[in-house]
Amino acid sequence: MNTAGQLGMGFDALLGLMGRSRPVNVMISVTDRCPSRCAYCQIPEQGRPDLPTGVWKRMISEMAAAGTRRIGVWGGEPLARQDIVDICSHARSLGIYVSLDSNGYLVPSRPEILEAIDHLVLAYDGPEKAHDANRQPGSHARVTAAIDASAGRVRLWTITVLTRNNLHLIDEILDTARMKGFLTTFQTLHHNDKLGRNPEGMMPSREEYAEAFGHLLRRKREGAPIANSVRCLESLSRWPDYRKTTLPERFHGTRCRAGAMYCNVDADGRLYPCSLLIGLSEDAPNAVEMGFEKAFRALPPLPCQACVAGCYTEYNYLYGLSPSVALDWYLSVRRTDRAAKEAAAGLPGQ
Repeated sequence: MNTAGQLGMGFDALLGLMGRSRPVNVMISVTDRCPSRCAYCQIPEQGRPDLPTGVWKRMISEMAAAGTRRIGVWGGEPLARQDIVDICSHARSLGIYVSLDSNGYLVPSRPEILEAIDHLVLAYDGPEKAHDANRQPGSHARVTAAIDASAGRVRLWTITVLTRNNLHLIDEILDTARMKGFLTTFQTLHHNDKLGRNPEGMMPSREEYAEAFGHLLRRKREGAPIANSVRCLESLSRWPDYRKTTLPERFHGTRCRAGAMYCNVDADGRLYPCSLLIGLSEDAPNAVEMGFEKAFRALPPLPCQACVAGCYTEYNYLYGLSPSVALDWYLSVRRTDRAAKEAAAGLPGQ
């Protein structure tokens, strides 16, 4: 996102603090389909048909008219859609910043996607044994190929789901990021029972998770290539019970802005304040049937005020105009761009 977009989002956040609701940031789940079967995910098992290209393009146009500045494209695996480049290109043509989450399987065979997005986030859970244990055999080789195909061509981050398979490998993940020239983010097992599952033995204890976030905090302060903000890592290290992904009261020092500043469109067009609430309400407004802005205005009140999902905690800090988090993310983007230039020039990682 350029400076004008960042300033515009900051102005939106200021107006949000004054009471205005606006869907500045929208996550869109464009498909349930996925070529992978990760141990902790059951999104592909929903098996719903994809919405047509024209429907997504119409909804994205409605998002732009409603004030959306950024969309995060996810699934399933977005690249399972043959029309994903068309969908992303349409969003960018409207001035929307586009990030895309992928497991990397299809990136090398569809490099054109890198020209249609602003930011790529690849699922990377560590060295081969740990990554394949979290996801499935052979997946590490595929995401490594995707990292190599993307480095230097697009803003590149990874997201690591921390489980007992890789908690002890944080430093190795950071070493790889430094060598390959990308930034890392980290999260807990946090999907609800509709989207995810926590296989026996994968869920770390509270003490293990707290120590892991404490270690990430120390490495972040040492300059490691971690995109998570210091404030977010500090707060997540104190989460009372990681088996409970949400709390009804505030915990992170700011109120939740889901449904006011950001939201999630599911693969069937239903609108939710965030992905943690997908499927938990039978009367979720449908953006296909109602139109996006009308559906956004029809979102019900939040049942929670804090969660363990790092991305939403970061959004809440940003839309709460936390100076330290805003600076942290600005510097992370700058560092990402510098790493991309170095990777394109064939220089050693950051």
